Amino acid sequence: MTCATCAVRIERVLSRHEGVASVSVNLAGATAAVRVDPGVAEESLVEAVGKIGYRLAPRDPEGERRDVVDMYSEEERTQRRRFLIAALFTAPAMILHLFGPHQLWNSIAQGLLVTPVVFWAGAQFHVRAWTQLRNRSANMDTLISLGSLAAFLYSLAILPAHGEVFFETSGMIITLITLGKVFEARAKGRASSAVHRLLELGAGEATLLVDGREQRVDVDQIFPGDVMVVRPGERIPTDGLVVDGLSTVNESMLTGEPRPVEKAPGDEVVGATVNQGGRLLVRATRVGSDTTLASIVSLVEQAQSSKAPIQRLADIYSARFVQAVLAIALLVFILWMIFDGDPGRAVSVAVA
Repeated sequence: MTCATCAVRIERVLSRHEGVASVSVNLAGATAAVRVDPGVAEESLVEAVGKIGYRLAPRDPEGERRDVVDMYSEEERTQRRRFLIAALFTAPAMILHLFGPHQLWNSIAQGLLVTPVVFWAGAQFHVRAWTQLRNRSANMDTLISLGSLAAFLYSLAILPAHGEVFFETSGMIITLITLGKVFEARAKGRASSAVHRLLELGAGEATLLVDGREQRVDVDQIFPGDVMVVRPGERIPTDGLVVDGLSTVNESMLTGEPRPVEKAPGDEVVGATVNQGGRLLVRATRVGSDTTLASIVSLVEQAQSSKAPIQRLADIYSARFVQAVLAIALLVFILWMIFDGDPGRAVSVAVA
């Protein structure tokens, strides 16, 4: 998904699917939370979303969170590289347009400079716009592609007649939107990594006490009633009850206060907190998705996917935003042609 319009379209398609009770699409997290009636096949949801040009896959929470963070990190690096190269070509084209002589060589130079900007840096927008067109739809990529290509192709057509060209406009559209994509990817990455950083607080392994012998296992192999050995400096693997030992535990992960809390037999401890004092024996009480840390992660994800009333209002308008802009652009082009008659001016205003 590249814009709010994408999220709204997917939400609408899924909500109209038979057996879907509710749906909320999270643009930043690249997820769709869908509540369905029993018997609704995941494949049918995947197929419905695929028909409008998007890909949907059943969620693997642990892998998906890491994948989303990696995806936005790579997206930020890619967009930053595209922006820097696009700016390198667009800046001299803009200077030639503003301060250079109105001569054919100047127009040709501008065209040569912005060509890689429009067709390399802007390829991402053109490809996605074409995909949307094939699915008889439009989104923000459609506007970007149409605006940049209209300015470029008109300038190319008017070049032999020595008319006013708008090559620099097509280059600036792509360059500035690409810069916006850098900031967008960074913001989405930070939002997605918030949950991942919470998960990293948890311990990956635990030491179980089995028949008097210590055994190292993965945290997902712990069951309620198992007794864990927690040494000083180790994170407590899961929520539990102290059965032996005296120590202090750093619960700042949970409370925000760095002051250690004393723990003795009978006291409850929370998974992902750090044992700072002596050796503890802890009997697991809540594991997996029932732990305090898992509950915090769940609440954060719910907060990210929930929508404020103003956002729901914005979604209503964004669903028709692209069509409205296209209609207005066409209208002003026609009006300028009728009352002014200058094609160059009409194209310039329509592109704007």
